[in-house]
Amino acid sequence: MTKPINIAIAEDHLLVRQGMVSLLSENEGVKILFDVSNGEELLQELKSQLPDVILLDIEMPVINGKEALEKIQEKYPSIKVIIVSMYYEDAYISEFISKGARGFLPKNSDIEKIVDAIFAVYEQGYYFDNKVSKALVLKLIKLDKIEPVNHEVVLSEREIQVLTLTCQEKTNQEISEILFLSKRTVEGYRKTILQKTKAKNVVGLVIYAIKNNIISTL
Repeated sequence: MTKPINIAIAEDHLLVRQGMVSLLSENEGVKILFDVSNGEELLQELKSQLPDVILLDIEMPVINGKEALEKIQEKYPSIKVIIVSMYYEDAYISEFISKGARGFLPKNSDIEKIVDAIFAVYEQGYYFDNKVSKALVLKLIKLDKIEPVNHEVVLSEREIQVLTLTCQEKTNQEISEILFLSKRTVEGYRKTILQKTKAKNVVGLVIYAIKNNIISTL
């Protein structure tokens, strides 16, 4: 069995934190090392145990998420941080990704999305859901705030064609008409591409394609 991903949760609302702990504990792929109510407690715990991924709230007492993220980046750069916040706007996303966060989720995300994000940042280095604007992703890539995808992937010529058209926001039906393929065949290609690149959604595919010089940011 694959070793579970060690995670920590920093969230000041007790019921929200307990709910996340309870639901995430049901997933065998993750192991909760600890949960805390503010940034100061988080930094104290990190002195004795280091998680792979931290779910970090922004608004917390004593030391808030912004300060905590900066200190984590300085002292524990290998830890991947996902911001989970009620402030789900481009300005906040851009600021926190620029400061080193690997993902950004709205606080009302269901547990499946949170688990997806944990696995994505652990395996691929980042996670953004489909609500994050393509313009924002391109801006962060140009600023070099999103790291390259390091694992080796070999895509066929047809897969590259499908990936390129997907990044151009073409639907499966449109791609099938352009490439003279059935819609089901295109769906099969997209599924295979997602599996090979370990991307969780179209935003992940765009990042992969740009970082691997398949498409341009221009």
